[in-house]
Amino acid sequence: MPSGLMRKLSAMKTTTAETPRAPLSPLIRRVHIEMADERLYSIAPEALRRIGYTGGAFDIEKALFLDTETTGLSGGAGTVAFLVGVGFIEKGRLTVEQLLMPTYAHEAEMLDRISTLMADKDTVVHFNGKTFDMPLLKSRFTMNRMADKYYDLNQLDLLHPAKRLWKLRLGSCRLCNLEKEILGFEREGDIPGSEVPQRYFSYLKTGDFSLLEDIIDHNRQDIVTLIHLLLCLTDAYARPENASDPMDQLSLGKAFEKMGEWEQAQKMYRVAARPYIATTIRSIKATDLGGEANFRLYHICRRNGKYEEALSVLECMVRRRQMGIFPKVEMAKIYEHRLLKLKDALRLTREVLSVCQEDEKEALFKREARLIKKIEKSQKSEEQKR
Repeated sequence: MPSGLMRKLSAMKTTTAETPRAPLSPLIRRVHIEMADERLYSIAPEALRRIGYTGGAFDIEKALFLDTETTGLSGGAGTVAFLVGVGFIEKGRLTVEQLLMPTYAHEAEMLDRISTLMADKDTVVHFNGKTFDMPLLKSRFTMNRMADKYYDLNQLDLLHPAKRLWKLRLGSCRLCNLEKEILGFEREGDIPGSEVPQRYFSYLKTGDFSLLEDIIDHNRQDIVTLIHLLLCLTDAYARPENASDPMDQLSLGKAFEKMGEWEQAQKMYRVAARPYIATTIRSIKATDLGGEANFRLYHICRRNGKYEEALSVLECMVRRRQMGIFPKVEMAKIYEHRLLKLKDALRLTREVLSVCQEDEKEALFKREARLIKKIEKSQKSEEQKR
């Protein structure tokens, strides 16, 4: 080997051996404590069930509120949660603990702390966490060979009950929009979620911690918002009669119908179907929603065999000119098949035939012909009895 190369290799070996490794900086931990809302201790079990809680008796001090900030928004094997915020209630106080890893080498330490916090809880509350946060954390525990330290807690995802209740009215059910429109406050200077990954990558390159302060504030506010949102949702589902917006009333009716709570669904549909004086765009939309509310109310009555009530709803729809020919067609069906009032069924069928579209006439002509035959047969039977 040439002597020059030997000298270079010797120099490299000496430098490597003599250069001390920089000490690993500690895992960054932020703690925020404030008084908790006392209503958290008396959330109605029925309301919790209605928003999707499927665990046993709910204990707020056994719940962990969780939100992550990640290196990507689409998940995948390369996505890492570099900041995990958790909130928990103890003795009337809310503690928000945030764990931020200054380098990727701190991930195992961060996961170990999360495992410790999870060990004492039985429920995790999040916002879209069932789809994103929890699967991501579970995969990171596995990647770090810490699968045995991950706890499969009961999950309560607040995104889904929020969408069921407010999507019709708000359109967007992003957490920031719910804060503004439902909880009544708006963040100032909040960092867009799309900027979060790049901020962290820039921090790793530059060491400029100021790049992360906005992210930490954003994450802490998300945790606090989760708690306010839980209270707002459980209150709305526990006392649906307090809903004042027709769109929310209709949405609650749909939610209760999906849960099989027919009586409660009917109450909400009746409220949502009340006529409004259309003076604004919102009231015009509310008037249109009345037809859908009556439509759904009718189907519940029919499904449960309450044909007189179903007929009453259809008559209301006719008076209010809701949903075109639908109510009269359905009234004709009830008169023919359930109440056996064939002449009334025939009268309604002919009324519909006089105003319907051409492509709707074939089925109606068949019904008319069938009714005529039934009426003639009934008359012959009566004559024979005489």
